[in-house]
Amino acid sequence: MKAKKILLIILSCFILFGCTNLKDVSYDEIMNNLTLAPKRANVHRQGYQFFIPQGMQVKKAGVSYAILSSNNIDYYLYVDLISYNVKDDSFTYEINKDALYSTTLTYQDKKGYVEVKLQENNQYLIEIMYNYAKIEVMVDESKIKECLANSATILNSIRYDDLIIKNLLNDDNLDYTEENFNMFDDIKENTNVLDYDDGTNQVEDEEKIKDTDYVD
Repeated sequence: MKAKKILLIILSCFILFGCTNLKDVSYDEIMNNLTLAPKRANVHRQGYQFFIPQGMQVKKAGVSYAILSSNNIDYYLYVDLISYNVKDDSFTYEINKDALYSTTLTYQDKKGYVEVKLQENNQYLIEIMYNYAKIEVMVDESKIKECLANSATILNSIRYDDLIIKNLLNDDNLDYTEENFNMFDDIKENTNVLDYDDGTNQVEDEEKIKDTDYVD
């Protein structure tokens, strides 16, 4: 118990200050960050809010997605408002034995998965789905643990506003069709957010964004 408490303190210091060496911390231990009390939101979107660690910026955002940046690394965050609205988290994830790291996530009433797999150019694709949201990051191996820690903190911090989400999805004036993407079905199709936001299927023009990002 004492050792776990020390580990959680170390992870918290890393998220707050970005200076803790995570070399000797395992991937499983990093994902225990999901059991920490969520950070207070410092980014507010229409229908949901979340916390981003110090030094991270919102580069671009639409109704249900955001591109975050830290240390020249882009994090692609997608929030599945449709599945959240109907409370549909039914999905099946099969452990990928060929991945560097692959596991399911379950904590309280939330579940998901994390997978880290080698891609071209010796870079690794990190996929984390949890709390009706998903983050994908492409990084060098030396940055995997940093990105896992940041991603777990962000996903754990997401809080939803049921009333606003219902109004958004029922708003005839809101063109939601381009963002009508169910990540639970997406698992079966083996696609990902990085492909989804490839520029050929632009999610939302800046002029169409009805809400405004702000960081406290």
